[in-house]
Amino acid sequence: MRRIAIGVAAVGAVLILSGCAGAAAESVATKPPTPSSTPMSAPTKVTDQESCAAFDDVSTILQNAHMGLSSGRMSQQEYDGWLRLATRVLDRVPTSGEGAVSDGIAASKAAAPAIPLGTIAPPLIGGDAWNNAAPLAAACTAAGYVFVVESWTGG
Repeated sequence: MRRIAIGVAAVGAVLILSGCAGAAAESVATKPPTPSSTPMSAPTKVTDQESCAAFDDVSTILQNAHMGLSSGRMSQQEYDGWLRLATRVLDRVPTSGEGAVSDGIAASKAAAPAIPLGTIAPPLIGGDAWNNAAPLAAACTAAGYVFVVESWTGG
């Protein structure tokens, strides 16, 4: 008899919970989406300052990797891994698609194409082609952006 009572209580609890879950799901489903939660929101235009700030992250990776290698704190293999990562970060730098900043970033991306994750290939970033790719610093300065590279390696 006690087993039957426990079974009935369990079935009742399931029914109550499923009713609550259904009501909660219904209330969520009928709530209109907010603009920020709409997955197909209109894209915003990327500013030159945003592009330059994203490029700063690439420069920060390069600076710290170089300092780590030159100070003997990392091996060539680790350094090359950081440079491969930098090519992928560079590839994700957004641009407006127009103007000197966008042109400079496009030239940098062409000089150091992204190396896919899991691929072992010599990185071109940081070499002569990279250094001569574009006068990006001047373009960012003209756009009102000041480059800031965060250095924490080698101290």
